[in-house]
Amino acid sequence: MLPLPLIPLVALVFAVSAFAQTTPEGWAERLAPFKWNHGGERQPPPGLEHGTYFSEANEAEVGYYINLPLGYEDAANTGQRYPVVYFLHGGRPGAEYKSFGGYLNFNAMRAGKAMPPHIFVGVNGGRLSHYDYGDGALGVQAFLELVEHVDATYRTIVDRNGRALIGGSQGGRGVGRYLFRYADRFATGVSIAGGHQRELIISENDGDEQSGIVIPDGTNNVFDNARAYAERGNEVPPVNLMIVIGDEDGNYVGNLQWSIFLRELGINHELMVVPGTGHGIDFDIENSRNRVWRWLADGLGE
Repeated sequence: MLPLPLIPLVALVFAVSAFAQTTPEGWAERLAPFKWNHGGERQPPPGLEHGTYFSEANEAEVGYYINLPLGYEDAANTGQRYPVVYFLHGGRPGAEYKSFGGYLNFNAMRAGKAMPPHIFVGVNGGRLSHYDYGDGALGVQAFLELVEHVDATYRTIVDRNGRALIGGSQGGRGVGRYLFRYADRFATGVSIAGGHQRELIISENDGDEQSGIVIPDGTNNVFDNARAYAERGNEVPPVNLMIVIGDEDGNYVGNLQWSIFLRELGINHELMVVPGTGHGIDFDIENSRNRVWRWLADGLGE
């Protein structure tokens, strides 16, 4: 159980109750039916192609979407390797088509000079979106297998500095968990609008999210993972984390709490508060889209 950090911001005193995220009991049972593979069900945006791989952990064929950089197939580039940006979708349950919005939101930046040529991958987060949640619903294991599949199938930079994570809402939570638990595999992450107050509840209640869901591994949350990472000191490589949150988002306070907790641990990171926007962040405000993509570009360039 982690102590809640003291927050030296008067606004938080009034905001906690207003921004508390609540979910009805039995919500888990009302999730939409889950599938590991949604190939052929929805028309993807131009540039995205559907692929599959076999997850041994889940004994299932798992779908993903991928975009290869311009010139990838050119004969002159056959010796070039590319970094990979993994997009972790929001919402529950997981579905690879939920990456369409993230792809469209940032595609103009990807095509410009703000980023080095790279591969974009939209994942299927599993039954509980980026968690291991019982037999046949091992989202974490499926994702790690996806990374192995992508490295084996495409010309990637097979190194932590060649992999970046970006995700929103549930995916934003997933970015925080993966970045600190698997710092040997991922160097850079952008966590957008994650409900990190839920992560704190999981930490303090042995995995009970208090939404009708109990996470089997209650230590797998952004608070405990960050603490374990910090305790290892120089044994682990540095990570490049950006936290993005709108100041009208119901998850605003949870993101401030997490940011303060990280600073108390001595973990450097960037906190970007986008003014006047809620859970669906308007990335046109204060050049936020470009700032996010520059952060990823800088991380992949290290």
